[in-house]
Amino acid sequence: MSDDDVYDLPDKAAAPEAFKSRIQRFYGYWNRRVDSLPFGEVSLFMNWGYLPSGQDEARILPRPDAVNASSVRLILELVGDTELAGRDVLDVGCGRGGTVHTLLSYFNPREVTGLDLTPENIAFCRRTVDAPRSRFLEGDAEQLPFPDQSFDVVTNVESSHCYPHIARFYAEVARVLRPGGAFLYTDVFDRDEVTARRAELSACGLDVLSDRDITPNVMLARAAEGDSQLEGFGTVSPAEACGATEQSDARVLDLVMARPGSQMQVAMTEGRLSYRILRARKRSRLASRLRPQR
Repeated sequence: MSDDDVYDLPDKAAAPEAFKSRIQRFYGYWNRRVDSLPFGEVSLFMNWGYLPSGQDEARILPRPDAVNASSVRLILELVGDTELAGRDVLDVGCGRGGTVHTLLSYFNPREVTGLDLTPENIAFCRRTVDAPRSRFLEGDAEQLPFPDQSFDVVTNVESSHCYPHIARFYAEVARVLRPGGAFLYTDVFDRDEVTARRAELSACGLDVLSDRDITPNVMLARAAEGDSQLEGFGTVSPAEACGATEQSDARVLDLVMARPGSQMQVAMTEGRLSYRILRARKRSRLASRLRPQR
């Protein structure tokens, strides 16, 4: 039995729309579980977090009273020394708004737009995270609903592995960025696909300025927090879940939490997956970019 069969995930390449619908369903489940808990209104993050190890690049540290400090730290590491003050930022795959909230709280962007495929995520953001200089929209990362050259910076945190057509996403990032704009990008990558991803970014006019493997830092965060977070979410085990749909969602939740001993954590330990931060810049000579062929 394949992993896709185990987790009830349609084949991303062969059935992209079915895969997207399945991802929407799962994150709807995630939101319902979290929203039912006492800490639901302050649970803004879905990323795996980052713990320092001496090779860090964040210019700002999480505040002492920060909630989900390791998840905040991942965003601060992603930004590094990139200038955000006065800039228009788009966060693609905004989830429950943690990245948008962090950018507004620690930097001084002109406006931050959060976009996500899952209606429940956007509803939560509008209800809980919405603030001056922010807005939240439902939309597809592979068909960004914005005019050419709308943003100075695009961020994407732990989301792109859910996109069936990653090159379309990269082309859309290049299209909506202004010349010289920055793409701040972090996710888990298959070991054998990193070179191809970098080539696809370059083909879209996005020159990679840095590529940093932060797998050890993410694994430190998962080892410290993965089990307790899964328990704190009040989830039931797949065996205890009621009905095939909830059983499937419970299995996927165990997968995406990357707790110690999970498939994700083992794959990172064995080097089959690596978690990376890439920073890229749109070539200034690209005045505009047409949408890719569908």
